[in-house]
Amino acid sequence: MLKTLPPTLREKKRYVALEIIFEEELFQKDVIAIVRNALMNYSGVLGCSRTNPWLIDYNHPYGILRISREEVNNLRSSLSLTNEHRKKPINIHIIGISNSVKHVREKFLHVPHEPYYKVIQKLKKKGPKK
Repeated sequence: MLKTLPPTLREKKRYVALEIIFEEELFQKDVIAIVRNALMNYSGVLGCSRTNPWLIDYNHPYGILRISREEVNNLRSSLSLTNEHRKKPINIHIIGISNSVKHVREKFLHVPHEPYYKVIQKLKKKGPKK
């Protein structure tokens, strides 16, 4: 079994709070496609892989995106150049950047942060979806 990497060797991450202004409601897969296409158009395959975007949470129109620490400016510039999706105008506004999900939720999205284990407990109490 493989050992986990020590914290000094792990990739440093940043969490970005986004607001997406679009005519229709977008789903998570749409947001992922928009971000990846923006990065691919601006910086190519290499820039997209270095940025390593990962959608943490999305509730229309706000979302949290995890990226590599060194590529924050690359993401900012590529999202600012994105102006249409499905031939309709779109505007992506970066609300703020932080080094933890908790700070992004509390400071920029004004949503109280719940620890992961509490979210799981709530889902277990509700029972399975039918």
